[in-house]
Amino acid sequence: MILRTLVAVLLVAVPASADVVRIEVKSRTPVLAGQAFGSIGPYERLAGTIYFAIDPSNTANQIIADIDQAPRNAAGKVEFSSDFYLLKPVDPSRGNGTILYEVSNRGGKGMVGFFNYAQGGADPQTAPQFGDGFLLEQGFTLIWIGWQFDVPQREGIMRVYAPIAKEAGGRAITGLVRSDFVPPARATEAWLADRGHQAYVVSDRNDPATVMTVRDTVEGARRTIPRDQWQFSDDGKSVRMAAGFEPKKIYEVVYRAQDPAVVGVGPAAIRDTISKVKYGGAAELGLPAGAIKRSIAFGISQSGRFLRTFLYYGFNEDEAHRKVFDGVMPHVAGSGRGSFNHRFAQPSRDGHPFINFFYPTDIFPFTDAEQTDPETGITDGLLTHALKPAFQPNIFYTNSSYEYWGRAASLFHTTVDGTKDARLPANVRGYLLSAGQHGVAGFPPSRSIGQQMNNPLDYRWAMRSLLVSMNRWVTDGTAPPARALPRVENGTLVTRDKLKFAKLQAVNVPAVPHKAYRGDYGPDFITKGVVTQEPPAIKSAFAILVPQVDADGN
Repeated sequence: MILRTLVAVLLVAVPASADVVRIEVKSRTPVLAGQAFGSIGPYERLAGTIYFAIDPSNTANQIIADIDQAPRNAAGKVEFSSDFYLLKPVDPSRGNGTILYEVSNRGGKGMVGFFNYAQGGADPQTAPQFGDGFLLEQGFTLIWIGWQFDVPQREGIMRVYAPIAKEAGGRAITGLVRSDFVPPARATEAWLADRGHQAYVVSDRNDPATVMTVRDTVEGARRTIPRDQWQFSDDGKSVRMAAGFEPKKIYEVVYRAQDPAVVGVGPAAIRDTISKVKYGGAAELGLPAGAIKRSIAFGISQSGRFLRTFLYYGFNEDEAHRKVFDGVMPHVAGSGRGSFNHRFAQPSRDGHPFINFFYPTDIFPFTDAEQTDPETGITDGLLTHALKPAFQPNIFYTNSSYEYWGRAASLFHTTVDGTKDARLPANVRGYLLSAGQHGVAGFPPSRSIGQQMNNPLDYRWAMRSLLVSMNRWVTDGTAPPARALPRVENGTLVTRDKLKFAKLQAVNVPAVPHKAYRGDYGPDFITKGVVTQEPPAIKSAFAILVPQVDADGN
């Protein structure tokens, strides 16, 4: 009787998990021919595929849009897989015990180049591609996991192989998809997806209800282009107009597609992989139980917005109700989230001053703590929407000056109306990388589309320091640097009309920062992740503030 009771207790105490069902290692090679990285020793590179089967009835998975419409195997689980790429110490016991996960930006790998001052690359093999070895000498285990289903078909790109949502009986799901594009030069054809990504195919190329419009500015009136003046390509992935699309006009086509991917399995793949190696190890990867004690997530731009979205939906709680990431570092994400967990989502789409308008990116809520939008009456917060306090990580938000002008960054630390500074929770720090641009430019600086040359101000030294600080914070509680943000209360965060930038020859200051709008995507968007209104009904814009400059204009 005592033995039976003991067995029952053990079965309850150790939660069963079938999330990661198999890890297939397709390649395993030494890094730089076995070169030692300081006291950590040599590293090795592993790549392959991780296979998942998740329980759609588990509350940790109910947050995935369309999970109830995903096909199930004989055990009632939803199956999918992801690419993975791992750089780890050959002897994990010599590492620092922290796994550092980078959210792949549109399928790529950036953190080795970013932190190591390296050339980087999709599959780094040479000494220049590893730079000065900073991350490896620190002892981090580095991992990338495919999360985006629609990335371009290029060698080395990380992707998730997501299931397709279906109606009962296997009937196809259809829905609205919106594609906008701004031709840089006159062209007769335009791709329906963003920046070379995989497009949702038009379900009926001759559907008379399909509409294309053109407008001159973001807030300008749409003009409908007659249906007989344009058509879809034979493969249903692009649009053509014999007369040509005019440069710098905003074109927008709303069409009906079918077979939406269950996009939200992407963040679930990350969640379950990190939890597996953190709580139980992975013998296939040479990571025994206990080798990984902590986890930090890092993401740049789109990937930083992904992390904010990951937290908003509650993915930092795994199927066994344990914390996934101990630390999260969204870099140059502004105040945005993104299309990472809704039906017919286009994850590459962002909110940008010159492309990708009115996608669900810069949308309320912006702050970690709850706020109420007085115009809509909605009360919500990034960390309070679905994430219990026990699963909240320590967070560093880092933004350059650009994000305040081009990514609505002020909203994550002000009230909705922009009149006061918002409270940041105790587990959150924010830092302005003053005078920097979205991505550090090379030196000597080059010229691209901007009025001035690209900005080579290199804030990666500060980011290295912050990464070490984050690791100390999650390891032993060592307090990180104090917040360093412009503030309303001391006049360092102001409205555009209060900016004291000097008048300089051949230097024009943008008249209006990038705006974040109140958009209505239909009644089921927030609760079910289903967009039923395209284009969205756009209402008023939120208050955007920018950093004040000093007497020298800095």
